[in-house]
Amino acid sequence: MERTVTSILPAQDLIDDGDMHLRRALPQEQQTALGPFVFIDHYRHHSLRGIGDRPHPHAGIEVVSYLFDGSVEHRDSMGFRDTLAAGDAQFIRAGRGILHAEQPQSGRHGLQLWTSLPPELKLVEPSYTSIRAADIPEIVGEGSRLYVVAGDVGGAHGPMALSGGAIFARLHLDPNASATVEVAAGPELGLYVLQGEVDVDGTQLSAGTLGMLGDGTQVRIAARGDEPVELTVLGGNPVQGAVLFSGPFVMDTPERLEQAKRDFAAGRMGRLEGVPF
Repeated sequence: MERTVTSILPAQDLIDDGDMHLRRALPQEQQTALGPFVFIDHYRHHSLRGIGDRPHPHAGIEVVSYLFDGSVEHRDSMGFRDTLAAGDAQFIRAGRGILHAEQPQSGRHGLQLWTSLPPELKLVEPSYTSIRAADIPEIVGEGSRLYVVAGDVGGAHGPMALSGGAIFARLHLDPNASATVEVAAGPELGLYVLQGEVDVDGTQLSAGTLGMLGDGTQVRIAARGDEPVELTVLGGNPVQGAVLFSGPFVMDTPERLEQAKRDFAAGRMGRLEGVPF
């Protein structure tokens, strides 16, 4: 059974100043989550100006970064330091709270995604994991390349062990190419188009749009026009618990949100380069 597009959400342009273009596909007023994912930022910048390059906290979420191009240095209050290059991915299980910063080493094109941790994991100890491009399964088809970062897609299993049965895959299509992507029947799924335009069973999705998918076990995707396509397949089990945002904190109760703010201010999430002061 084929999954078809049930709704289309255009991403919001938050920055577009010639150097940096930042689009946000989630959260939106009409859509809070896609599976466990509650935040989808798609960015591209040419200079060394960064997003999140100053130390800042997170709690209650997993923070996923994926680079299409460029490189970035990661550092955090747990003492982890790392450098990501094109095709690499990382995730921080922020849990009870962690500070981190991402310093660009070049211009970048990438995604930052958040999953909301289920209630029983909201306060776990923070951890950091990075995955190199060479360790991400690649499925090559006629005019297509599918990279499976997390979950089960196209018969491959991604190495990123996210909560909530999270699924994250990248699909590249050459101009006028097509692919049928095999998926499990149960998870909530959507397609975010980064570049180009695609046809999904008669529905067109253009760059900067999130297409929510219905039920089924495969998705037929065809590139339209003379431009290559880049898109991501995202989703997983429905988000667990309430989703309450307060800046970089996402908790399931107001009390936990207030505790996260107090913990950050008191330095209980650690300190990084003088933050918090």
